[in-house]
Amino acid sequence: MLLRFFGRLTALYLRLCGAERARLEAGQVSLVYYRVGPEGGEPWVLLHGLGAVAAIWGPVLRALRRDCRVLAPELSALGGSEVPGGGLTVEAAVEIVAQLIERERGGRPVTLAGISLGGWMAVRLALARPDLVSRLVLVDAGGWRDQDWERIEELVTVEDLAGVDRLYPAMFARVPWIMRLSRPGFLAAYTSPAVKSVLAGLAEGDTFDADDLARLNIPVGLIWGEHDGLFSVETGRAMAAALPQAHLEVLADCGHAVHMERPRQLVRAIQGFRRRFRYNPPHPTHGGDHGKP
Repeated sequence: MLLRFFGRLTALYLRLCGAERARLEAGQVSLVYYRVGPEGGEPWVLLHGLGAVAAIWGPVLRALRRDCRVLAPELSALGGSEVPGGGLTVEAAVEIVAQLIERERGGRPVTLAGISLGGWMAVRLALARPDLVSRLVLVDAGGWRDQDWERIEELVTVEDLAGVDRLYPAMFARVPWIMRLSRPGFLAAYTSPAVKSVLAGLAEGDTFDADDLARLNIPVGLIWGEHDGLFSVETGRAMAAALPQAHLEVLADCGHAVHMERPRQLVRAIQGFRRRFRYNPPHPTHGGDHGKP
């Protein structure tokens, strides 16, 4: 009941932001997504993280909607999508988001942004379908192979409020009051089938290393929380060093959930990335070469 109410509340919030709700039917998946902004605007796709919904992109969506065409899919049942197991694995997300881009953008390459697990999915999609991705924005992205995965798994495997209290210091430099009050809701999300199925479906083959990132010959903006306790800022630096065209911006005095602790700084960092690396998609007749080294 709590999660259903949360889903309805977030849908209302996105509609108040001017977003239109739509669905993509693909096999066993019925993907809810939101679109906002002028049809001919600069195309963006925003991917949320584990245990979250598309509404976490609210401040970014509001900033981009004037001159960008923004798509924000719900990657699990928490946002109303119908997905086997409740949540899209990395592999499944690559396939379904590629279909979404092809449907909505006619194959026109997009700027693909992802937070945490969404950033992990964004990297894998850019590697699998370079023709669909012109730029990447990775916010505290997961997926880098060379990490302490046992520690990470222990943090994100939440079974009770004590588990929430272990994860919060990794998520936040200072826990926002709303998150202190909503610990039961956070627990409900992280113990839901949507989260558990995604965690169970992760595999080493989903991760990526420096050789993989070296293939992404497109502009990549990395935005990291200074005190990220889940995927450390050193991970962001290692990823930036491996990428041919990367800019890393570290946001001070925040943890993993920069979108909650420093939303204005996140928006400024994204707008700065847009100015630094202008959207310049390839001519359609040469689209197949885009993104190759």
